[in-house]
Amino acid sequence: MIKSYTLADLPKSIPIFPLPGAVIFPFGNLPLNIFEPRYISMIESVLGSHRIIGMIQPIPGQNNNEKKLYPVGCAGKIISFTETDDRRFLIELSGIARFKLKRELDLVNGFRRIEADWSPYAEDLKNKFDLIDLRDLLVELKKYFKKNNINVDLDEISKISKEQILASIPQICSFKEVEKQAILEAFTLEDRVATLISLLRMSTLEEDNNKNETIN
Repeated sequence: MIKSYTLADLPKSIPIFPLPGAVIFPFGNLPLNIFEPRYISMIESVLGSHRIIGMIQPIPGQNNNEKKLYPVGCAGKIISFTETDDRRFLIELSGIARFKLKRELDLVNGFRRIEADWSPYAEDLKNKFDLIDLRDLLVELKKYFKKNNINVDLDEISKISKEQILASIPQICSFKEVEKQAILEAFTLEDRVATLISLLRMSTLEEDNNKNETIN
């Protein structure tokens, strides 16, 4: 089980993995296949210390010379890793807390690093998921699965922890990068639930409109 963190425990600077569409949330998990040499170096650099890396999305629509990032990402701790024969790392991250990108630091062995501001998201370190109501969200999720012909047992989903439900929805639903970022930046847990409900409703409505256009 991942240790409980306080703000004082978190490093001031962390390496980052800028990956479009890949988001992790506090108390959620994210498996990753690491194969680029610079990111192999990144993993090696933290395995002997805090094991924390930041997941953050590049802003879409940039040309190849730009490397701008969204202002908010989320850090995860490597809780398991396997080094393969072809020199890849298969890792699993456990989400700790979101951060604001304070400033970018110099490259190290090709990978990027930032100074992170954790203070706006100090509440991420506390597990308050039992206080939120997911009933409306599960109703919209059921509609989304039905419209998209996704065979998922909602009864089984309702048995897993609330933090895992909230963390997994952005990974299994076909949200755009900017929509995933909106979910990540929702300030409170209640805001995140409301954002997810809104996005699921929009997606279901869009699917209905597409079907009607096809019929017409």
